[in-house]
Amino acid sequence: MLLLTDLTVQYSNKHLIEVNCGFQFPEETSQWDSTFFGQYYEKIKDKGFTDKEERKGVQIIFNNISVEPTKPVVSSSPVEDQVVFRDNIKGLAIIIGKGKISFHCVQNYAEWDIFVSSFIKPFYEIYEKLGLGNGKRQCNVVYLNRFERDHEIELSKYFTIISSMDSNFGKEVITNVQRLFSNKENLLIAKLNSQIVEEKQIVNLECGAVCINEDYINNADWISQANKTHEPIKSFFESVVTNELKSEL
Repeated sequence: MLLLTDLTVQYSNKHLIEVNCGFQFPEETSQWDSTFFGQYYEKIKDKGFTDKEERKGVQIIFNNISVEPTKPVVSSSPVEDQVVFRDNIKGLAIIIGKGKISFHCVQNYAEWDIFVSSFIKPFYEIYEKLGLGNGKRQCNVVYLNRFERDHEIELSKYFTIISSMDSNFGKEVITNVQRLFSNKENLLIAKLNSQIVEEKQIVNLECGAVCINEDYINNADWISQANKTHEPIKSFFESVVTNELKSEL
């Protein structure tokens, strides 16, 4: 999953399909408007981010069923617009919206320090120069892995967050598991989902963290906060997978 040169145990990135690091600014002081999309694009398009996609949408809300015939069961609300800027050659993407920016690598991820210094840092600084990224700052980091396994093999053989089940119940065709842990520094999240496709189990495993340390949210620079968020993810990942899976990475 990870290839971190400052750690004793190293893993290849062959199962890693995305790494992302996001920042949210719930108390942003700059007045937001859609012109920031264009301003940001003008500053990054000559740096490889020539592809852009605007995302608009509606959030669907399912209300509690009511005996009142005039009260709708389903309602909707607008979702804040976002724009995705992509460098398709390097497999990088930046997503910005009101009070948020995130950085995504979907191919050729090397290691965390390189991800921060060569990608996040220069493009985060451009964001700041637009006058954005003010006030309290929240941070999250996510690693997404994908594995393919024979459908006859129990997932508990590879993942500690899955319990073994009696085969007499039949074949498990869909699995969804989420575990959330909280300590004084971070929220740690593991999400596993799998389904059988053409006699193969396709397993997606997401391991991530959200910084909840108030000193980092209110006072620390963004690099320190990102590093604090990222810090526990490797050991958390190693607690989620079994030794048998580790030996294959």
